[in-house]
Amino acid sequence: MTNVRKVALLMGAGLLLFGATAALTSVMLSAYPSLLSSLKIFSKPDPKLVCKTITTDPNPPLNVRSSPVSAPDNIVGRLRNGTQLKVVDENEGWLRVVSPIEGWVYKDLTVTTCVPETVVQAVTKSPDTGEVVLRDAIEFYQAGNLKAAIALAQTIPASSSAYYAAQGAINQWQQDWKTAEADYYAAQKAFREGRWQDVLNRVRNFPSNRYWRARLTPMVQEAIKRQQQGSSK
Repeated sequence: MTNVRKVALLMGAGLLLFGATAALTSVMLSAYPSLLSSLKIFSKPDPKLVCKTITTDPNPPLNVRSSPVSAPDNIVGRLRNGTQLKVVDENEGWLRVVSPIEGWVYKDLTVTTCVPETVVQAVTKSPDTGEVVLRDAIEFYQAGNLKAAIALAQTIPASSSAYYAAQGAINQWQQDWKTAEADYYAAQKAFREGRWQDVLNRVRNFPSNRYWRARLTPMVQEAIKRQQQGSSK
């Protein structure tokens, strides 16, 4: 199995796993097979986790400031995306870092990921960590942080076996996010107007994104209920 294919399978498995946590009633389950049984692998998380924080500014480079406030005269350095930070403190949405530059960075322009120590040990044996980075990016996308997911995926170098899969994922995420957002608000409008079937119709081709599915779920459940109440009269 090629590395690119392996990463593609990893992405697919991640999407299916996260989609399972937001099953949208019996109607939605017909479109999105339930994989809840697979979630048992998370029932006993590894207590030994290794966390890292990296820069993911949508408009890099990321400014490092002398104080936790945005001001034109307190920039002490700039960091490219993907730079790992050593965080020692946090203050109202800002992180104090001591490496690679000492200062403060805005927390929303970084992402922190934690993985089992055993995974880190395995990864350090190989110079190519692209697959791990891509997996983390997928998690951010599924959690609803599109900008962080894209910024993280963009840190994967062209030399990585995961590079082309990452580039394809970025394009797919952008398309699916736009589709999910449009479908959600269309369903919301249909719901307000009492067009229950139109709400349910949005489920059929809804993108596999946990964040948007979770938002759509209550609306779909209520639409089913209202539709059933109307048919019983």
